[in-house]
Amino acid sequence: IDLAGQPRRNFIDDEVLSLLATLRLPVSPQADDSTFIRRLSLDLTGRLPEPDKVTAYLVNQDQNKNDELIDELVQTDAFNEYWSYKLAKWLRMGTDPNDEDGISTYRLWLSNQIEKGVGYDEIARTLILATGDTHKVGPANFYRTVDGAREHAEFVSELFMGSRLRCANCHNHPLDKWTQDDYHGLASIFSKIENARIVQVRASGEVIHPRTREPAVARIPGEYFLEDKTQDGREDLVEWLTAGDNPYFAKAIVNRLWSSLMGRGLVGPVDDMRDTNPATHPKLLNRLAEDFVASGYQLRPMLKRIASSATYARSSNKLPGNAVDDRYYSHALRRPLEAAVLADAISDVLKVPAQYNGTARGERAVTLVDPYTRSRALDILGRCGREESCESETQISGGLTRNLHLLNGELINGRIRHEEGRLARLFDAGTAPMDIIDKLYLVALSRRPVGAARRFWREQLANVETREQQQRLLEDFLWSLLASNKFTSE
Repeated sequence: IDLAGQPRRNFIDDEVLSLLATLRLPVSPQADDSTFIRRLSLDLTGRLPEPDKVTAYLVNQDQNKNDELIDELVQTDAFNEYWSYKLAKWLRMGTDPNDEDGISTYRLWLSNQIEKGVGYDEIARTLILATGDTHKVGPANFYRTVDGAREHAEFVSELFMGSRLRCANCHNHPLDKWTQDDYHGLASIFSKIENARIVQVRASGEVIHPRTREPAVARIPGEYFLEDKTQDGREDLVEWLTAGDNPYFAKAIVNRLWSSLMGRGLVGPVDDMRDTNPATHPKLLNRLAEDFVASGYQLRPMLKRIASSATYARSSNKLPGNAVDDRYYSHALRRPLEAAVLADAISDVLKVPAQYNGTARGERAVTLVDPYTRSRALDILGRCGREESCESETQISGGLTRNLHLLNGELINGRIRHEEGRLARLFDAGTAPMDIIDKLYLVALSRRPVGAARRFWREQLANVETREQQQRLLEDFLWSLLASNKFTSE
């Protein structure tokens, strides 16, 4: 199959198209402008694009407008808020019911790192080496994420190495190179950490190796033992982990970033990288990791690199020849909006702010510091509890309870008729019903209705006579718009 005529904007497209040609998979066309601006805004900021931004973008004929839009979005406060939320999920930021101050300090620290563009290597270094009062030193809360040295070894290996060392607890890993020495040796590095409110390094601490029945010797996984039992092995771990040639660290984070924007990791699940679970595009993963290291471990340039590719901008409309492709990116993968993003999007369209327990009215779901803030809507929409990895959230949040809640629940129905809402204001201002439909389409889907959809709503409006009937029809229209798959996914 000849893909020579397909658009190529960077090395991502070269690698993806090379494999698609080998697999003889045809390529779906580029997404239209409305789809692209909505997708990009949701992926980079967790927000729907403002209607005036959409209108200006759609009429812009500059061939560099995609890159300009990407550059603009990564410098917004919304980007900082959303990617603080994303990293908070990866870090499993939770809260102790009796210690709300710690999580607030932790989230504020993380937000500052994202805003300042601190390198991911420096973020990892600060977290792993952190000590101090968790109410004052945000990163010290990293050691309160899980309880126990073994649990922390599992957490660190999955987060920063994309590897499941937990499988080597009781025996050598059956599908990977990790051994019990690696698992318990890494756990030994954390055995002296006291994870109370004041995180500190104790004078002693050990992890018993189940095979030898002796204290495990601290070890850099897959590399070497730390024979000096008096040293704080975290420094050795950080130096090894953030070295430019480390085989895991950069790949683990760029794979997560890729998954966030593309709907699937080059390795999936993203925390299970091993030889027996290879990347779909190993050369691409290597090049992305090298690019990430060369940028100084910066998140923004990597996200921009992915978003500026023709691969990212592809339509999700499938062709007969690529309909079964779920991993080679011949077409974009449709993804349900995660719970917090969907809840915020519904509030934005309705212009009726949500109220979460104990928070100010109008606070966005993605900015909630406490992930356990009581909210029936967020629970039903499928929010991640963060006790374990949240990597599969977009898959689990599209279930029956979510759909029933969207169709029948108070999340939408209870606010559609709100007297201060967008629909009521447009209607009370005397806006023509078809113009209301156009405006709501633009807000929710970044486009106006065309073709059969436009004809349908014109016909429906033609069959109503009174103002009250018009209002009821528009309420039904808005309900159907927010419950549609086109709105609840990207």
